Amino acid sequence: MRIAFNKPNQPLPLYCESIGYHWSQPPIHRSNGYYTYHWLQTEMGTGVVNIENQQFLLGPNQGILFRPRIPHEYHPLDQKNWKTAFLSFDGTLCEELAQYLGLKDFLYIDRISPEIMAFIPEIFHDFISSNTVSLPDQSVEIYKFIMLLHQNNVFKDLHSNATHITLPIVNYISDHYSEKVSNEQLSKITSYSVTYQNRVFKKAFDITPLEYLTNYRMKKAKEFLLTHPEWEINTIGNKVGFHNISHFISQFKKTYHTTPTKFRRFI
Repeated sequence: MRIAFNKPNQPLPLYCESIGYHWSQPPIHRSNGYYTYHWLQTEMGTGVVNIENQQFLLGPNQGILFRPRIPHEYHPLDQKNWKTAFLSFDGTLCEELAQYLGLKDFLYIDRISPEIMAFIPEIFHDFISSNTVSLPDQSVEIYKFIMLLHQNNVFKDLHSNATHITLPIVNYISDHYSEKVSNEQLSKITSYSVTYQNRVFKKAFDITPLEYLTNYRMKKAKEFLLTHPEWEINTIGNKVGFHNISHFISQFKKTYHTTPTKFRRFI
């Protein structure tokens, strides 16, 4: 099953160009690449992907994200049946989100989470309508998908000897980001000293736990701006742990180089 859409008449943060699953994948050769961001994952069988003089096997629970206009090709292995799911998208937020993912020309993931595997089939029927009412909802779903890719990469890249410290911190922040969170609280969660836990966390994420908290709050704020246009800016600030509206606006502007109000105008 596959749905293709026309490019929207007005700029959107994220929009869907095509989506499909249970697709009998034929050989594809794109000497000029695809014109939008393109995610491809295997449901059944195995494919062969050639890109930038590299070759990857794309089996079940594996996927690859292509940047626009990057030459590539792929085909079923040994001409056997290859079932895929895919999502192609673009929008004004894509470049920023690509940087957040660490996406260069492509991102190959050799083990994708069950949430990613199930995501496209689960949301497919929500994408059938492309009217102006449904487009913002589609933007939100694509944003969630990109966050799942990021989360998948983070946990894959964590060193196994650090997971017992980093994972409890990440889980605690995702559950309590709207509350006051301190290094001392996190130390009680990990049972390690603040100095040691912060050193281990920074080695894994390249930022401290409290910097991760701020980034997480900003991403949730952006998500709420997308999903709840009826909420006041002050309400969103409170929802993500800022009880001083000026501080919230200042941090949002520092992170995204625009205010929450201006960001909302582009939604």
